[in-house]
Amino acid sequence: MEIVLYLCAPPFPRFKHILLTGLTPDFTTMNNSYNFDNVVDRHDTCATKIEEMDRKFGRHDLLPFWIADMDFEACPCIIDALRRRLDHAVLGYTSAPADFWNSIISWLDRRHGWHVQADEITFMPGLKKALSLCINYFSRPGDGILIQPPVYHSFRSVIEGNGRRVVANPLKLDSRGNYIMDFDNLEDVIASQRPAMMIICNPHNPIGLQWDKASLSRVASICRTQGIILVSDEIYGDMMLHGTKHIPTADVSDYARDITVTLGAPSKTFNIPGIVSAWAVVKSPKLREPFFDWLSASEFNTPPIAAIVATQAAYDLGEAWLDQVLEYLQDNIDFAEQFLSERVPNVSMHRPDASFTIWLDFRKLGMTQEDLVKMLICNGHLALSDGISFGVEGHGFMRMNVGVPRLVLTEGLKRLEQSVKTCGQNSSYSADVHSSIPFVTMQGLGNKFVVINCFDRQISNLSSLAVEMSHRHTGLDTDGIIAILPSHKADCRMRIFNADGTEAQMCGNGIRCVAKYVSDNHITKADHLTIETLSGIKSLQLHTAPDGLVESVTVDMGLPMTTPSDIPVNFDADAMLDTPIDVAGKRVKVTAVSMGNPHGVVFVDSFTDEMVHTLGPELEKHEIWPERANIEFARTDDKNSLSVRAWERGVGETMACGTGACAAATAAVLTGRADWPITVRLLGGNMLIDRDKATGHILMTGPAATLHSGTYYANHKC
Repeated sequence: MEIVLYLCAPPFPRFKHILLTGLTPDFTTMNNSYNFDNVVDRHDTCATKIEEMDRKFGRHDLLPFWIADMDFEACPCIIDALRRRLDHAVLGYTSAPADFWNSIISWLDRRHGWHVQADEITFMPGLKKALSLCINYFSRPGDGILIQPPVYHSFRSVIEGNGRRVVANPLKLDSRGNYIMDFDNLEDVIASQRPAMMIICNPHNPIGLQWDKASLSRVASICRTQGIILVSDEIYGDMMLHGTKHIPTADVSDYARDITVTLGAPSKTFNIPGIVSAWAVVKSPKLREPFFDWLSASEFNTPPIAAIVATQAAYDLGEAWLDQVLEYLQDNIDFAEQFLSERVPNVSMHRPDASFTIWLDFRKLGMTQEDLVKMLICNGHLALSDGISFGVEGHGFMRMNVGVPRLVLTEGLKRLEQSVKTCGQNSSYSADVHSSIPFVTMQGLGNKFVVINCFDRQISNLSSLAVEMSHRHTGLDTDGIIAILPSHKADCRMRIFNADGTEAQMCGNGIRCVAKYVSDNHITKADHLTIETLSGIKSLQLHTAPDGLVESVTVDMGLPMTTPSDIPVNFDADAMLDTPIDVAGKRVKVTAVSMGNPHGVVFVDSFTDEMVHTLGPELEKHEIWPERANIEFARTDDKNSLSVRAWERGVGETMACGTGACAAATAAVLTGRADWPITVRLLGGNMLIDRDKATGHILMTGPAATLHSGTYYANHKC
């Protein structure tokens, strides 16, 4: 069926005729008293997404989904309150009444169960300005400021604009495709860069992720120990979706309360960013009192009249409107997810816990970021937020604002669908694979990879190529492909794609293969390498045979963690060592260790397949692990050797697990079963695990081997 719709009030030029085919949106508003289906023309209102489009994208005829404000009419109670105040014709000097602060405090208590006192809160002239004020007060020019990309692009611009250094602690993708914090890298960059401040995004923009309590607690603990001020941007904290609860960073622990400056605002929540109003909460008197005095001295903390009126009306009277707009947004997100799944399967969506934006993954298209943006603009007439603007970690991603009427969203998704269907038909942004590709196959402890030298060639569709080349019957029967590329940060850069086309952030066995390749092929002559990965820069020491070829590599794996809240594991003690757990009708003793991901180590006298395949999945999902865990069954062979079988969460038993070997060795030392160094025997081979006495870091040494070389003749195109 074909439906042709004509809009009386088009929101954008040339958006008068919309063609919908096959999928018809539900335009009902679930008995809401507010109409979010109404399409509002925002021309001639100084709307940034309209006025700045030509400058940003080079044309003005695009459907804008980039700027993060909603295209819904603001809550009527706010408009009415502003109108009533303007009816009083005197606009003189004003001061915020006590009710203004009580409105914010009551809201935080009512929505989030967070108890804030009147002397702990102050006004801020917008959240971005608040970030700038925090940077200028709590740090000095030249200081490092930590961020976790891909993240809100203004973090970087505000840091650099105020003469500070950006220190990146990139998020990483786990085996299930979920973003998690890389605590190993966090501790490494803190040790090397000594930042004065960390800015955390909670909930996260652009991913829409609400951080769990364990992650927030661990960040706060690390920052407190290192003397780092933690600034938490919680502007999306009121926009929680699908039953998810917001967890204020400052409320997770005493550590967090002592070091955290929390920033929030009604602007995103009630669609009033044009009324500049934000707030800061600082619980610690040592931080708060001098900071608030400094703000007051320059009158940064004095709210203008519109901010007072709009904020108070929003928090006191706007709750019903917000609940209904959140229902509408949830339906929009569900609609987008279903649309993409059914009609654009090569584009996936990270389902947000909060906000009205979705993080779209285009990596399976195998396009360069420049070509991806061009495709959406030229083929789709779409203006989305470029993933690269959130950091290099956003390569292959785009952010899309779904805070729009369903009709507009449907048209945008249809344009995206058409763009992807025509991918490769325009030579200016097609992503063709080279017809012939020189390669080598390499393996590290049973993980077999195709390795491609991309220093002197460009292959844009690595994701699709990985599926083709790794195929068991028609390809080379490998676990994926690794591309080795130039880097301006390290000796080289590694991109690894699994056999299903998904890109991994890091692989311990794979990175050793990369180190061997670049050394054996004289790309670098050093015996110490740095390799850039999606999870950060890794340091590696090469060990060569008499013929000069690399036979093994040592990787710095960072510090192990045993504090239960840091792992995380639900256990009320300083450490969980040989703790009895009832599982599958048996009682086993578990030692909990984190190597940036949670591990449970079970020491046994002997192995059986039944033990590993029965207890492994049960322990992985045991209630003590809030994020599940990797399980290692370890047998002590002597004081300096272990045999280990690894059950990886979400995967099953694997030939080898680097973090698992490190966790098992650490557990053996902690429980008095072994001493450093320790040889760990896995199904795929042996690793040597040791501890650096100076830093406490765990060092993992394992082999890498070249199998054969050849030329692959690809037939895949985008």
